[in-house]
This record gives sequence, C-alpha cells and structure tokens, in this order.
Amino acid sequence: MTLPHRFVWAVLTPSIVLLLGAQALQAWTSWRIAQTHQQETAQLTARAYAAVLADANGAPQALRDRLPAPPAGLVVTVHPLAGEPLTLPSAPASAAHTLTRQPYRATDGTERGEIAVGGLPVALPASLWLSAGLLLLLCLGAAAWMLRNLRAALGRWQTGPLVRLADHARAGEPGQLPDGGASERTLLAPVYAAIDEGLERQRRQLGERDERIAALESEARHDPVTRLMNRRVFFDAFRNALRAPGQGEPAGHLLIFRQRDMAEINRHMHHEATDQWLRLTATHLSQTLTSHGGVGTLLARINGSDFAALLPASSTRTANELAEHMRRELRLRRLPLKNGQWCRWALALTAYRSHEQVGTVLARLDHALMRAEISNSDDLQHADDRNETRVDGEYSWQDILVRALEEHRFFLRREARRDAAGTVLHHKATLWLRDPGTPEPIHASQFMPPASRLGLAADCDIQAVRLALDQQVGTTGDLAVQLAPASLEQPSFRQRLRRLLEDRPPLARRLVLEIDAHGLVDYFEGVQALCDIATAAGARVSVRRLSEQFAALERLHQLPLAYLKIGGGFVHSLAGSPGNRHLAATVAQTARTLGVPAYAQHAPDQAIRELLSSLGFVVLEAEPDTLDAGVLDLTDPPTDEPVVHNADAPAAEAAIAQAGAAPAAAVANPSPAWPVPASGVLRKRQEQADQRLSELAGALQAQRQMHSLLSHELRTPAATISAAAQSLETILAGSGQDVDTRLARIRRNVTRMIDMLDQVLSPQRQHDQALTPRPESCDLGDIVRDTAASIQPDTAHLLVVNTEAQVPVLCDPLLTGLVLRNLIQNAIKYSPADKPILIDAGLSSGAHGALAWLAVTDQGPGIEESETERIFEPHFRRAAHRETPGTGLGLHLARQLCSNQGGSLTVQTQPGQGARFVIALPTPQGRGS
Repeated sequence: MTLPHRFVWAVLTPSIVLLLGAQALQAWTSWRIAQTHQQETAQLTARAYAAVLADANGAPQALRDRLPAPPAGLVVTVHPLAGEPLTLPSAPASAAHTLTRQPYRATDGTERGEIAVGGLPVALPASLWLSAGLLLLLCLGAAAWMLRNLRAALGRWQTGPLVRLADHARAGEPGQLPDGGASERTLLAPVYAAIDEGLERQRRQLGERDERIAALESEARHDPVTRLMNRRVFFDAFRNALRAPGQGEPAGHLLIFRQRDMAEINRHMHHEATDQWLRLTATHLSQTLTSHGGVGTLLARINGSDFAALLPASSTRTANELAEHMRRELRLRRLPLKNGQWCRWALALTAYRSHEQVGTVLARLDHALMRAEISNSDDLQHADDRNETRVDGEYSWQDILVRALEEHRFFLRREARRDAAGTVLHHKATLWLRDPGTPEPIHASQFMPPASRLGLAADCDIQAVRLALDQQVGTTGDLAVQLAPASLEQPSFRQRLRRLLEDRPPLARRLVLEIDAHGLVDYFEGVQALCDIATAAGARVSVRRLSEQFAALERLHQLPLAYLKIGGGFVHSLAGSPGNRHLAATVAQTARTLGVPAYAQHAPDQAIRELLSSLGFVVLEAEPDTLDAGVLDLTDPPTDEPVVHNADAPAAEAAIAQAGAAPAAAVANPSPAWPVPASGVLRKRQEQADQRLSELAGALQAQRQMHSLLSHELRTPAATISAAAQSLETILAGSGQDVDTRLARIRRNVTRMIDMLDQVLSPQRQHDQALTPRPESCDLGDIVRDTAASIQPDTAHLLVVNTEAQVPVLCDPLLTGLVLRNLIQNAIKYSPADKPILIDAGLSSGAHGALAWLAVTDQGPGIEESETERIFEPHFRRAAHRETPGTGLGLHLARQLCSNQGGSLTVQTQPGQGARFVIALPTPQGRGS
C-alpha cells in the first residue's frame, strides 16, 4: 500500500468515525431531552388534573367544560371508577402512548378514579433534522467508501496470489516462495516451479548472449588468429593520432612489415600450424613493442600478410631502434620454405605529421614496401617523400606505367663511371619516365618497385635495353643497364631480349647487363639463361649489390661475368669490422679467380678507399645523387600547347633541291623508246588491257561499297562513344584532374576519328580513291600548328614548332595532316622522352619554282644509309626496332600521299644523330607557273 493510501486510512477513517459518533450523540441527546421534558410535563399535568377533580363533585363528563386543556402534545384520559372515561383533547387513544398514571381522590380521601396522561409523538426540532440528515449523508458516504474499500480489498484478495506470482517472476530468484498462505503455496507450486525453470533457462541464455556479445566485440576489435588489434581499430587509432595538435615536427612514426611469402606458407603448411606460428610471432612482437615502445603504442594486423605498429609521439631515433628490434624478432621467427629459402619480411618506416591524410602516409609506406620487395632484403626502408615524385596508390602507378609504355615516355641518362684516378671504366644508363601529371621526371628507383609488383618490370627493362642500344649508336665505350630481379624469372622477357641483342650485334657487344645479387640467388636458372643469351649476342652480365647477398658467391663460378660490385653500408663498415674485411677480401679473391674486376662504390673517405685498393678492389669515383642531379638537369616539362617560335626556320635547300630535281632529271634523261609491236600483238594486249580495266572497275566499285559500309558502320559507334564521353564529362564533373584528363583524351581521339571518317569516307570522295587528294590553297603553318596542338596533350615529348609567317601551299589539308601526324608519331616512338621534336615549315625556291617544305626532326638513333630508301617500302620493319610497335605501312603511305599531291617525302639522317623527314609540296604560284 502506498504512502497516500496509508495516510488516508490513518487520518480519514478516525475522522469519519468521530464525526458520525458526534452526530449520532447529538441526535440522541436532543431526542432524549424532548422525551424527558414530555414526561415531566405529563406528570405535572396528571397531578394538576387530580387536584381539580378532587375538588369537583360530579361525573367527569359533566366537568368537561370546566377542565383545563392539556399541554400540547399530551392526551389526558380520566378513568372514573363508575362511568365513561373522558379524553382530553378528543383523540384516538391509540395515537398516544401512556406517559404516566395518577389516581385522583375526593376530599375525603376516597378514591374516585385514575388519570392517564399520554404523549403524542414529539415534534423534533430543525437542528435535529439537520443533524440527522448530515448523519445520514455521512453514513451513506462512509458506506460507499467502505464498499469501495471492500471491493478493492476483495480485488486484492483475489489478485494477491497473481501479484505475488508476478513479483516472484520479476525478482528472478528461483526457489524462494512468497509469503502467501500454505494453501496458496500448495495451489500455485507448479506455476512457481515453471517460472523458476523459465528464469533459470533465461539466465543461461543471458549468460550465453553476454558471452557471444563479448566474443563479437573481441572479434570486432581483434584479429581472430593473432589476437592483435584488427584493421578497423588500427585506423581509428591512427586517425585520432593524426588529429593530435602539432605543426611541422613529426607527431609520431608508423612501421609496417609484410610477410612476402604468406601465399607460399599457406600452400605448404597446415592452417593450424600457420595460425600457431602467426600467434607466436604476434605475441613476441607485442612483448617487444611493449618493452621498447612506451605508452600509447599499438600493434595491429591490417590484412593477411601486413602488420602495423603505431608509435605516437616517438622520436626518429626511438622509432629506428624499435624497428631494428622488430626486424631482429622477425628474423628469429622465420620459417623455412620448400625451395630451401627462408620466408621473407619487408619493413617500411615513415614519420607522420599532425593533420596529414591517412592515404598519403599509407601511399608513402606502400612505395617503401615496393622498394623493399624489389631489393629482396629485410633491411628497413624509410619512406620519405622529400625529393620524390608524389604518386598515390597502385592504380595510379599502373596508369602512369601503361601510358608510358604505350606513348614512349621513357628516356635514359648516361653517366660516366670512373675509378679513383678519373679513368672512365664504363658508362651507366639510368632509366627515367616523363609523365604529364608530375612536375618532374620520375627516376627508375621510384617507378620500378611498383612496376615489379604490377608485372610491368620486364616491359620497362626492355625499353631500357632498347634505348641503351639506341644511345650506343655514334658513341663509344661500354654502357651498363640495370635489370630488375622480377624480369629475370620471365621467359618472355628473355626471348624479347634475345631478339633485341641479335638484331644489333655490334651495339650489343658494348652493352653490360647488371643484375642484383638477390636476383641471382632467387632466380638462378633465369640468370643462367640470361647469361647464355648475352654471351651469344656478345653482351656481358655483371653482378651488383653483392655485399647485400653473399649467398651469391657460391654461384658466381657458374656464370660468365664482366665484373662484381659491392657498396652501401657494407663498405662504410669495413674500417670497424674485421669480419666484413674478411668478406671483402673473399669477394676480391673470387673476382681474381674468375678473371674479372671487382668494383667498390660508396667509399666514404680516403682511408676506406686505400683499404679497398689494398684488398684488390677498383674504387669507383663517388656517384652523384642521381635523383637530385637528374632533377637539376631537366628541361622544361611539356605543356598542353606546342611551343611556337616565329623566327625564320633554317632552309632545307638540299632536301628541296633533291626532291625537285627528281622529276626534272626524269624529263632531262628520258628513257629509250621501246620497239613497236605487231598489230596482232596490239589487239591481244588491248583485249587484255580492257579485261584488266573491267576487273579494276569491279574492284573499284567493290572498294567504294566497302567505303560506304565503313562510313556507316564506323560513324555509329564513334558517335556513341562521343555521346558517352560527353555524358561522362557532365556526370563526373569535378572528380579530379586524372578523370578530366582521361575524358579529354577520349574526346579528342573520338573527334579526330569522326573528322577523318567525315572527310576520307565522305560522299564527296565516294567516286575517288581513298588516297586521291583534293588540293586547295591553304597555309601550311596552320596545318602544322593544329596537328601539333592535337598531339601534344597525349605525349611526353616536347613539340617545338618553327614556321615562317606565311607558308602558302596547294595541298589536301586532311591528307597532309595525316602525313604530318604519322611523321610526328614516328619521331615520338624513336626519340627519348627528354628530347624535343622539331617541326619546321617554310618556303624555298627550287628548279621548278617556289616549294613549301615541312620537316620533322627527331633525336633518335638515326637510320643506316643502306635503309634510307627501304623504310619507304610497304611492310618494311627494321630489325633493330622490332620491339617498337608498328606495321611498316606508315612511311610508305605517307610518301604515296605526298607524291599524289605533286610533292615528295625524303629523309636526311646520320646514325646516332637522329633523322629529319622533309615534305616538299607545291605552292599556288608554283603550280600556276
């Protein structure tokens, strides 16, 4: 019962009882007073009447008029001993009740009769009625209240067992029966037992649910195998660390280490054994991190083979020391693989700053891991974006490399390698890549790691060898080209390399292919095949970074090598490490046994140089920082528009004179006349000629029908692609420069294809051959500028245009533009990406009047004199450039188009100095004359 109910029962009930008692007492008292007063009045009246009748003589009836009237409310009845009784006032005797009886006597004392006084019902006063009414109301209210409480009590009595049952169920304490009666407990015992069973079952289910929730929470935060923090928790913690306040100075460091052979381990080990090894490794790494990392460090497994250690608020020295501890621990936990090698780890460390993007830090680390993978060692790689071109993500690298391979964006830088005395031993070729999306060219040390991961290292190495062979034209000395270890295991690479070297044996004999010692150990069979190919073509193979993989020493005697090379930290530590000095002496002795020189680089001081010389090494001159040096020597990057110089272009009189002298010589030196055949022979030849003309007419008609079909069938998909590209430009507006650049490239090429279809396969040309020119007077400079402007956005080569102010020409602008485009694309294919392509146009006077000329000059390897005319033959492909894509029809069709317009196409070239293709076309004045 609640407190208000208790208050009502404690206060209101006594008040009501007292009120009812008071009202009842008051009513009874009033009634009693009225009764007493009537009794006393009746006695007085009886004595009064007795006195009167005692003095009177005669019968009571005769004395009626002489007797006084009784008081109100009283009835007096005189009962004489003889005679009729007298009642005053006249009223039925039954109406009153007798109050008193008084005998009356005569004066002489004789009894004469009896006087009875009765009272009528007493008229109660108004206050008594008010009190009675109030009492009645109070009784009714009390009765109603009691009835309500009785009903409630009855309800409680009826529902009491159910309430106690519910309280028992809510209490959740099986075995404790309520305080009800024995009958209640006996009657409801099965119900209580069922509730207890349900409560127990519910308690078990709740316990299982709590355990499941705890397991899910643990699973959501921890890796199921290693019990380390998982990827989500790690990235949440890393984002919080990046939000920490701070400017400039590193806010902490992030270490990522990757198990490179995880797939091999899973293939050859049972999953339970692998999981146990991972758990054990994670446990030891956690202990190492806890003991050396300090407060706030976090170790997590972010995917199947990658682990990360977050080191907030750590100095560079502390982070490096901790990374070294982790590297040692990982080396202790390595597993042997089926090929006899140990499983490999790749480690990368970088510093992060406050408010830096997560993707930026991870992209930096991913590139460092690529470097670690291509170096094939567990040395710690520091991810520092200083002096590096920023490229985020594997997909971005793939796009850059694929475009570079398709658009010939590579070039080589040649550096002389000298000994301590300054004598040139050989030259070193470094591969670079020009990409429009980066402000500076990209060094091979940056793009070869992602190329190895993406499977494009072999293509890049083929480009390096091809460019190296091109550079050897017109130069002297040996040229060393580095090959990526990932290329050595690919048979297709070796086949392509064989063709390149066999096609150019004189140049191959001055080529040295450098391979890493790691690659020699990991891909020894591939290295053997490479040495066989190089030896057959006259090239040589050398081993570099031998000091990082001394296991290669046991294989060196099986290979024909040119030299051995050591360097790096091994050379730096020679002064303080007797063991390293013994290893260096072993390398030098091995080189002497093989009959090859041993080179040492990165010697820090004169004492180390003298030590290396005493051991038998040829100390190489200090090598400049190729990345920084390369950046300083770069030309301006290509822009979206060609650079146009309005200076007078150099005249090409020799080429124009040669081109114009050809028809003149034909006229000046006519061929001797043929003998006239007989008439029968003439008729037969005429019939054969007519038949041939009919066949040609049919073939021409079929060709025209094919042109019409192509015009229809090619326009439809081209228009669809163009509309889709426009829609994508609208949908993807603002998606970034990369997307905009690709869409613009699609739109340019589709527009060019549609324009070509509209002009070459137009109805106006339906009755002409496809290569039949439609000459008109125009400006050759405009054709040059428009063509160069359409090509420049899609190439890394700089197109430099030099034209005279006005170059009038009589030609077909479409066909002339096609010829110029073909020549520019050829120049792009065969020129290094760091060399500009010159496009000149002007006027010159020849034997047959004024001629307009156009020249495209590249800086490629040039063309042998014996092949200057063969390159214009259909399907002719120079063996030296079979790795360069092409069909061998471009120059043939270009010369034919020039000839059809009354002009010529010639080439001026010198091996090693590039090639200059010159187009000579008539001018309106020249054609008129």
